[in-house]
Amino acid sequence: MRLAEDTQTINDESQVLVLDLTPFGFKFSLKLWPWDQQLLLKREYTNGDIESLEGNIGFSIDQIAFTPGGDEWIASIPPLLVDRVKPFPETSIYMLSLAASNRNARQLLELRPALLYLICNEYPLDREKSLELCQYGQREILRILGFSHSKAALRFLDRLDITFDTRSSHTLVTRLLHPIAERYRLFNHYPIITHQSLQLDMVLPGLTGSNLAINLSESKLKSRIKLPTLLNDTLMMGVNLGLAEPMRYLRKLRTVEDVSTLHDSWIRAQNRKHYVPCPTHKKPYQIVFTGTEYIQPLTSYFELRDEGEEQRHCVGAYHARVLNDEYQVFKVTAPERVTMGVRMIKRPDGRKYYEIDQVQAKCNRRPLEETLQALYAWLEGEKQRMNL
Repeated sequence: MRLAEDTQTINDESQVLVLDLTPFGFKFSLKLWPWDQQLLLKREYTNGDIESLEGNIGFSIDQIAFTPGGDEWIASIPPLLVDRVKPFPETSIYMLSLAASNRNARQLLELRPALLYLICNEYPLDREKSLELCQYGQREILRILGFSHSKAALRFLDRLDITFDTRSSHTLVTRLLHPIAERYRLFNHYPIITHQSLQLDMVLPGLTGSNLAINLSESKLKSRIKLPTLLNDTLMMGVNLGLAEPMRYLRKLRTVEDVSTLHDSWIRAQNRKHYVPCPTHKKPYQIVFTGTEYIQPLTSYFELRDEGEEQRHCVGAYHARVLNDEYQVFKVTAPERVTMGVRMIKRPDGRKYYEIDQVQAKCNRRPLEETLQALYAWLEGEKQRMNL
């Protein structure tokens, strides 16, 4: 049975937006009707054949705005709905086309756009199935999609403040909606749930639901960027100091500044203890980049420890990663005195990729822009020279 849509006669093509894709090697153009003509989507081939599009078209609402006539076409759509689809670039046009032709789909887009996104993602090329699902109640839609279907799950979707622009964004959300684990309930007290909150749950799940993790959702972008490295460094130092549950100390904190204070106190404790992390501390490090007069690779645990004591930061905790050829640390003396960490990432094809992980001045102060530019330029030059 074919589901009935809110139909009307569509004959006028004077306001149709045409996206000519033939210059890019395709043998068709896309034709998009305006909102008052149900935002019909069609593909017209160079031989004159025309077919209706049943789902995603491969363009976002923002991309269409940069095409000739795109602004006028977008202006035909209710502004509220344009705003609602902004977090869902891959499915934005599909979502709007459903809403333009079906009252239930429009209601979902107005009230709970993330739920309409989940429908479109499940049926990216099956418009009829997507419209059929829109006829159910919201909790029943979640159940049919295979997710937990509680009221709390719906409220979780409402508090998401992320952009679904990658597959990882989709996975970060849907894994929490698992009907058995129901991990989304740990986010019940979050006023907003950011991409950083979801990533932090993946990397450090023990923090989820703590005051620190909740406050992070509302913290400034600069603090959110700084936190993952700071947390990992702090946890490594806690382990090195012999603490049984360093995560327990972090869960008691409230702000990034609190983490920095704990981090610095554990640095001082570690430097006083002169902790040697493993029996291999006498083993020399493998050196990938030999450096320059002003960029000197650290070649042993003792040099790494001395660098941490001199600069008053926790680089000494990176011994295991350096020993495993996952990391390389450099003592930099110009343009200013800093410590630089370069991490290695192994690609699926087995090749190794190197990138700067962090550059810190004394006491973890931010270095000058001139220093950062010089170090990034040096590493890129080295990778080109070594064909890495």
